[in-house]
Amino acid sequence: PAVDGDTVTIAARSRLITVMCGFAGVVTWDDRYRVSRETLGRMSAAIAHRGPDGEGYHINHEGEVTPQRPQVALAFRRLAILDPDPRSNQPFTDGRHWLVFNGEIYNFRELREELRSADPGYEWRTSGDTEVLLRSYAVWGEECVDRLNGMFAFAVWDESHNTLFVARDRMGQKPLYIAFSQSVQSDWDYSAAFARPFGVAFASELSALRSVAWVDHTLHAEVVGLYLSLGYLPDTTIYKGIVKLQPATCLAIREGRASKRHYFRSYAEISGSKRPSADSAARTRELVSAAVQRQLVSDVPLGCFLSGGIDSSIIAASMRAAVSDTQPVLTFSIGFDDRRYDETPYAARVAAHLGTEHRQFTVRPNAVEDLPRLAAVYGEPFADSSALPTHYLSRETRNFVKVALSGDGGDELFGGYDRYRAMALVQRMPGLGWRSAAGLAKPFLVAVGSSHPKSRSARLRRLLESAHLPPGDRYASYVRVFDPSTIAALLGHSVSPPPSYDLLPKLFETGLTARPTVPNALAIDRITYLAEDLLTKVDRASMLHALEVRSPFMDHQLVQFAAGLTTDQLLKGGPKRMLREAFAADLPDFVFKRKKMGFAVPIGEWFRGELRPMLRDHLFATNSFARQHFNIAVVQRLVDEHEQSRVDHSQRLYALLMLELWWKLQTA
Repeated sequence: PAVDGDTVTIAARSRLITVMCGFAGVVTWDDRYRVSRETLGRMSAAIAHRGPDGEGYHINHEGEVTPQRPQVALAFRRLAILDPDPRSNQPFTDGRHWLVFNGEIYNFRELREELRSADPGYEWRTSGDTEVLLRSYAVWGEECVDRLNGMFAFAVWDESHNTLFVARDRMGQKPLYIAFSQSVQSDWDYSAAFARPFGVAFASELSALRSVAWVDHTLHAEVVGLYLSLGYLPDTTIYKGIVKLQPATCLAIREGRASKRHYFRSYAEISGSKRPSADSAARTRELVSAAVQRQLVSDVPLGCFLSGGIDSSIIAASMRAAVSDTQPVLTFSIGFDDRRYDETPYAARVAAHLGTEHRQFTVRPNAVEDLPRLAAVYGEPFADSSALPTHYLSRETRNFVKVALSGDGGDELFGGYDRYRAMALVQRMPGLGWRSAAGLAKPFLVAVGSSHPKSRSARLRRLLESAHLPPGDRYASYVRVFDPSTIAALLGHSVSPPPSYDLLPKLFETGLTARPTVPNALAIDRITYLAEDLLTKVDRASMLHALEVRSPFMDHQLVQFAAGLTTDQLLKGGPKRMLREAFAADLPDFVFKRKKMGFAVPIGEWFRGELRPMLRDHLFATNSFARQHFNIAVVQRLVDEHEQSRVDHSQRLYALLMLELWWKLQTA
């Protein structure tokens, strides 16, 4: 783009350039589930947009498949970040093992030295992390995942033991979908599924698995309510026969048996982490700085997203401190013509303070063209509207760098959301009579019914209306897209007893952690909202443009430390106390004092304006998902209330629209 001073103004483009690392494969011990080279080619083509720098295939044979002679078919598409030499292309093999791998191992150099000592006779062929990962498995076996620091999803086929081993990183930054030839429920009942010869397919994207004839990709109607409640689908997918490998999980599959292990808990603090406040702030600074330093490893240019908020500003400041004074630090921000959604002035002030080489972009969104393409990228309904600005920021940043650091995860580690303070407030004043207060304030609550969901008045309304509820229900009321009664009305059934899609109260009730309410809310956010919404959003929207985004706050040592912070350490004196104390000297005061904006677009106004025809055309089409699966009168009421500004249903209507856009792709 043409640069005018420090600002680049871009009209939204109609064509998306989609690129990222990705892999797919099938392993079967049963001849009924073998795949041809043509099928493997279709699986690869489905993820071709993920890797422009190379592709590779491995299929061991196309003859008869037996338990003693399984078929292994692997496909890979590469975006080269480390060791661009073609010798690192995948599938990567040492003669016995075959590896396909998506992500980055940040501590690969340290691991390489350990492996040299453990096996001094091995002759290294490459300088990147792919070979280190394969050698780690060859030397340490399934326990190799415990030594890795990075973001990754990978699969290893062990030829000598006829074993498939798959694993995913601790926080779920990289995706991995799995389908089995036998019926496997969401609780992964392996004893039933693997009692006889079977096949397993896996891929970085859902679309690749839909290329396999025996994979059941019919609608999993039972999870639609869960999607409406959360706006995303944890663990499961919208398809009956496909599940997600959970974060921090590894799975070893052999003929007739399988074993699964969770190797990390994002809510389990390290021993002795509850230190006095001053020590905790110092330790916070130390761990954040170390994570940023570790994630700067790259053989290509990298930069940093910068909004001017606390999290991204701290990552940028740590990046500035980690490199030499002569090395430029590149920062990037995005803004809109609507000043209510434009953070670029704050980002520019932070960039000037840090002395970074800053670029900011003003984007004029073209949601009518871009939303269908985003729906295709996510592969299933996904209701976070901030995917749109994330896509724009990534697209423009990719013109300058191939890797960018981000501040994702800071809120879930250090207590950045208003809902944490609301939970703390109610806990501190349990005898206040919240139900009575809500009754007295009812006229006011009715008056603010049309307010934007994130406005102060709307947040006050949620606080008063939910304060009398048990902690789990109260927490769920803060984060739901649709409430249980509206979901029941849409689906046409009663909400008593509590429906299975109301997941969050159950996590509180089952005692996920033996913690006070606020740290427990953070812990649940880390395994649900962070992993399944935020990290999913960033991965797909950024790698869509061949931009790899790294999140230093997801460093597992930092996560474990933050899991041990008390409510006072998190919130005393305001949100993110540890980050404020740790980095107060590095950044201007306004960074820590200004109101949190979030990364949003005026989707509610668009539904009353330029997106109104698109919304109505999709929701009320004769073959729409809504007409086939919902009470269409309820959908009509939601649309009417929003258009008449009686109630702000922007988030709910966005969720319904993305469901329709996904549905249209399936039925086209």
